[in-house]
Parts: sequence; C-alpha cells; structure tokens
Amino acid sequence: MTRFDLVKWRDLTPRDRQAWAAFRAADPGLRSPFFALGWFDAVHRARGDLLVLRGLRGGEPVGFFAFHPGPMGCGWPAGGTFSDWHGFVAAPDAEIDATRALAAGLHMLRFRKTPASDRVLRGFADATGESNVMDLSGGFEAYARPEGRGAPKSMSEFRRAMRKLEAGGRELQVQVRDPRGEVLEALMALKSQQYQRTGRPDVFAWAWSRRLMAELMQTRSEGFEAVLSSLSIDGALASTHLGLRSGGVLHYWLPAYDPALSGYAPGSLLAIEIARTLAGEGLTEMDLGPGSTPWKHQFANATIPLVSGAVYAASPLGRLNAAAFGMARRSRGLHQVYGRLERELGRFAGRPA
Repeated sequence: MTRFDLVKWRDLTPRDRQAWAAFRAADPGLRSPFFALGWFDAVHRARGDLLVLRGLRGGEPVGFFAFHPGPMGCGWPAGGTFSDWHGFVAAPDAEIDATRALAAGLHMLRFRKTPASDRVLRGFADATGESNVMDLSGGFEAYARPEGRGAPKSMSEFRRAMRKLEAGGRELQVQVRDPRGEVLEALMALKSQQYQRTGRPDVFAWAWSRRLMAELMQTRSEGFEAVLSSLSIDGALASTHLGLRSGGVLHYWLPAYDPALSGYAPGSLLAIEIARTLAGEGLTEMDLGPGSTPWKHQFANATIPLVSGAVYAASPLGRLNAAAFGMARRSRGLHQVYGRLERELGRFAGRPA
C-alpha cells in the first residue's frame, strides 16, 4: 500500500532524487523541462516554500507532487503562474489515489496544464486542451520542408521578414545562447511593458519572480538548462527569449520584443533561429505551450493533449471544498463568487489568474 508524507523540497534525499529522475526517464509524458529536478531546485531557491507530497511503498519512493502551500489548504504548482506543465511524477506501475495523497498536506488542488498521460490526475479532469509543438525529430529541414505537406506558416512569416530586412539593408545578429545580464534585464522590462499594455498583472513586479530568472540562469542540473536568446537589428535589441531545456525538449517560454521593431517580426525570426540552431544540437521538440494565439498555430506541426480539473483530499475540509465547488458550478452567482475567491487566493500565493 502506498502512503504519503509531506516534506520540504530541500529535504528530499539522494534516493528520492534518483527515483524522480528514473520515473521521468521511464515516462515520455514527463519529458517537459517543467518536470526536471533543475526547475524545482531553481523555484525553491527563489521562493523557499516548495513542499512535496511523497509517496512511499515499502519505504521506497513511488511518486511525488511538488507545490506551494496557499490559504485554506490550497496548493499551487511549483513556479505558480510561470508553470506551463504540472502533474505527478510517479513510477509507471504506481497505484496512487490522489484524494489520499492530498490528505497528507493539502485539501484542494486545481490543475490546469497537466499531460493527459498523468494516471493520477486525469480521472479528475473536467476539461481538455492541448500544447502546441514544433516537432523537430526529423531535423530542422524536415520541419521547414516536410515531405508531402506544405511548410508551416511560420516559414512564410520568416521569409517575408528576411526579405524586408534585406530590402532595408538592415544587419541581423542572433545569439541563441546569450549570457549577458543586460539581455535578461531587457527581457523582464519588455515583458513588464507588455503586461501593462494589455492590462494583465505584472508578474515581474514580484521580487521572487526576478530571483527565479536569476536562479534559472545559474542552474545546470542533470540535463536541465535555461537558454537565453537575443536578436538585434543594426545593433539594437529587437527580441529576446528565455526558454527551458531538458534533454531533447525546449519549452518556448518567455518571449519579448521591442514594439518599435515589430514590423520586422523579430519574435518569429528569433524563434526560427532557435529551432534551427538547437535542432543541430539534438533538439527534437520545441514546446510552444498551451493557448490559441495565432502565432502558435502558425509554428506548430503537432500537439500534446492536456487536461485540467480539481481534486479534493479525502479529509473533512477537502470534502467541504468539493461540496462548495459543486454548488458553485450549479449556480451562476455562486460560481462568480467562487471564481473571484479562487483568483484572489491565487494572487496571494503568487499565481495571478
């Protein structure tokens, strides 16, 4: 029988970490960098509050779920709003009851970006989605000119942008791995400006968010790395991107561009150059993340199914939360109130909606 306990991230043992890495290696659904130990290490150094539900069977670890504790027994995935993937990291043969697992330290968990292959959480899903992917497993040229199919629309955008640069006599400079601290600062400043323009909360106003970016740039752990890239036009920074890589997967994560140079499609130019360069280094997949924005559909040639939903602990407060959420779903007014409450709790926990 599997029992769960609650431990701080820093208290995971070498045996726990070895088991975690082995579970990832055995499950293709966990190939995202957001399941790599290096991601959680950086998040914990930035925030210091990362906890882990750890499943044990016969004293041996069989499953893990890392989270930030929130008010009222709620849990938020590691990295909060920055987490594009989350779920259980478990042994392929592990039989885990999520409601009993949560009872070790949580009353409720909302999951929104979980691979559909997650055997622990998928039974609690109430919605589905997908992550958009650039499949580079056949190499970059096979992506750009696939046999028997039309090239992705991203290549048309790339060629138009290149022709415009050439016609204007502009000089293009790309650094796929750019170590400069000023480029990271520029990325955060550009993202803050974007959030302000669009009326969204500025996540880089939080001190821990900026610490997370710095920690990621210093993390080289068991095949995990952050890749900062830049594109300059005539010496002026036009676009930049911070991605997360683990093995053959790069998660296209935090792109930003200078609106004054948007006519040259600098974001698209940089994305293509990142894919071209890293595919030559063994990259097989560039995960663009979930979402229905047009550019993701222009670049993607594959998708990965996701699920979202809620799970409640097998505890009195967990059952109370489940009942309250069930009532809220049946009443528009209560649903709005419950939604506002959840958003406020998310902000408190560093995960703005």
